[in-house]
Amino acid sequence: MERFMDSTFNHCLFVLFLSAYLSSLSLAQYEHWLQQPSYPPSPSQQPTDVPRIQLRLAGNKRKHNEGRIEVFYNGEWGTVCDDDFSIHSANVVCRQLGYVEAVSWIPSSKYGKGEGRIWLDNVYCTGKETSLAMCTSNGWGVSDCKHTEDVSVVCSERRIPGFKFDDSLLNQIELKGAQSYTEFTQSKSTENRRLRLE
Repeated sequence: MERFMDSTFNHCLFVLFLSAYLSSLSLAQYEHWLQQPSYPPSPSQQPTDVPRIQLRLAGNKRKHNEGRIEVFYNGEWGTVCDDDFSIHSANVVCRQLGYVEAVSWIPSSKYGKGEGRIWLDNVYCTGKETSLAMCTSNGWGVSDCKHTEDVSVVCSERRIPGFKFDDSLLNQIELKGAQSYTEFTQSKSTENRRLRLE
């Protein structure tokens, strides 16, 4: 009986030790969530040398939490090349858009080819950045990619609690959109006049 008690006691100690060890491991994978800064970062949290950008997900046949990554930088929308992109970079994108995390990232313009500039190429993020602009890359507009290499992400459907969308660039984006629409309607009007004259 004494031998049985000793083995049971040892077994219980082993199970207790093992469960304590495993629970610390499982908590360790989420420990970075507790250390994440608020999203979006306040201007005081973002280094002054990091440009302010806006992100959106765009493309064909998609849900609200997935699509081609588009970046509003220097008054113009552009895309991101899939070279060296990783799940860490995808996590930064999804968190910047208010989602808890990325589920996956997809190369080769799955949601259709973007237009305009390819703003970022060879993007490398650690996953702790609060903005895609904080990740290393070749530099703004420095790319050897074509739009067939536009990268896309699928974000978790779960939103960051209390997330507030950074709308500090909204006026610039709306102004740019209004200018593009005006240019489009003017070019169509000119084209229609030319067709009537011919």
